[in-house]
Amino acid sequence: MSFLKSIIAGIKALFSSQESEHSEPLLPKIDPEKLKKELKILEIAQAHGAAGIPASNDTQLTDVEHQIRGTLGKKREATVKYGQQVIRQIQHRMDSIDITREINRTIQQGEEFERTADQILSAQDGRRKEAEREAKSKKALLDAFRTDNRLPDTPAERINSDGKLFKIAMLAACCVAEGFVNANFFASGMAGGLVDGFFLAFTLSLLNILVCFWAGRIYTNKNHVKVSRTVLGYFSGVVGLCFTFVLGVVVAYCRYSLPLLEEGTQSPIVLITQSFKAHIIPFQDFESCALFAVTIICGVFAIIEGYIFTDRYPGYAKVYSAYAESHRRYVGLVASLRKSLDDQKNRTLQLIDENVKKAEGDIKVFKYNMGQKSIIKKKVTESLVMADETLKALTQYYRYENRLKRPQGSPRPDYFDQPIEFPDVEMPDFAIDHDEARLLVQERLLSDMIENLEPIRARVQSSFTSKFDQLQPLQSSM
Repeated sequence: MSFLKSIIAGIKALFSSQESEHSEPLLPKIDPEKLKKELKILEIAQAHGAAGIPASNDTQLTDVEHQIRGTLGKKREATVKYGQQVIRQIQHRMDSIDITREINRTIQQGEEFERTADQILSAQDGRRKEAEREAKSKKALLDAFRTDNRLPDTPAERINSDGKLFKIAMLAACCVAEGFVNANFFASGMAGGLVDGFFLAFTLSLLNILVCFWAGRIYTNKNHVKVSRTVLGYFSGVVGLCFTFVLGVVVAYCRYSLPLLEEGTQSPIVLITQSFKAHIIPFQDFESCALFAVTIICGVFAIIEGYIFTDRYPGYAKVYSAYAESHRRYVGLVASLRKSLDDQKNRTLQLIDENVKKAEGDIKVFKYNMGQKSIIKKKVTESLVMADETLKALTQYYRYENRLKRPQGSPRPDYFDQPIEFPDVEMPDFAIDHDEARLLVQERLLSDMIENLEPIRARVQSSFTSKFDQLQPLQSSM
């Protein structure tokens, strides 16, 4: 299949190349030596001379002389036709050049940019106004919150999603570490060994971390302007500290009581309760003290993390985050509109530059084609002169060889002394007067275009600035 496709492609290329060859006229070549051989001038001249042809009283040209004139006449006509075709093609290219279109497009770019900019702003006007309204509403709520709570005009302390995940991971790691430490000490007194010990220890550490963390969160109320909220905050801090202290004592009692269990005799809770009622002090070894200290440290750490998790003033981070998010959306929309305007401005200025470059290129092409007219005129003239000189040379050659071979008593005819001439032909119009006038007009238009280039650019920039400033006050008011 690929082989057949390649053959078909080759055939198409062959025919297309043939078409292109025929579409381009070729200047005929005149080679006197080649014509001598093709027309067999030497052989015929000698044969005619030996036979006394033409007779001395003949006035008509011989067949060979007719062939020479006819052959060169065809080449002469082909030369004229070549000149006419090429001049027609050149003139068609020159007639198609008119930089007025580029000038009009360039002038219209200023108005076109303003219309496009209005369309860009109109398309997003609803979203922009809604985003502006929401941002102003959230700003009003934030200002009211700051006024009611006597807060300074400063951003709230917030953490992003990655920061929250990091803090949660730290609390989880603290919980696991506390559970792992406790589990090693509980395992010796549990029937299930390390598994039951870790389950009990992890449950106690998780309870310690969660309660203390939320106690720390509520503890931020100590910064509130209301006395009742301040009391709540301090109370929450005390509760958190007391809870982790009591839980540390419970962990110490677990460490003391669990090794005393007899398998299947009583539950760990009953033994711990009895030890507490008997006022037994559980801190009788290093392990119990270590477990108590670890519990207290993890609890205090959770309280601190809860306290500094977001802004230390309760509710401020939530209100400020709502405002910041609405403001971010509004600023993002305004930035998107600005970028659209800036991109459109750059495209407009680029189109202006391209129009100027195209106009300058058209002028260069116009001048080049004017030069081509002179070149074609020179080629056609030289070819016609070559045809005349070749006609003269070949006929003289024939007659000279004919005379050399003629027998005595058979003089050459008188018309041998007269040159053979071609009939007049209508030459192509190589005049460039009209083209020069058009060139002057086009160059003047290009000059005017370049002179107006900066005002057009300034108009586009001014329109861009005015549209851009429509967004600037809205953003700065936030």
